[in-house]
Amino acid sequence: MKTDFSIARPPRQTRSGSAVVIMLVLLAIMVELAAANTATLNRLRERVKIVEQRQTRRLAAFSTNALPAAPSAPRQPNAK
Repeated sequence: MKTDFSIARPPRQTRSGSAVVIMLVLLAIMVELAAANTATLNRLRERVKIVEQRQTRRLAAFSTNALPAAPSAPRQPNAK
């Protein structure tokens, strides 16, 4: 007596198809996260560049506003 198990469990193709869909969804999420990280990294680089330019200007202004060195007195020979 043969029994028919096709009713008890879904066909193999349906399970394989759902695994492919799940993998594609996960891949899409990973690609989206990578794109978002790349965009964030580019914005961060631009911001660091701006901060670096400001620091360079601030340090350049600081070095040009420094007091000049006091002129030293002319040396006189040692008179004994």
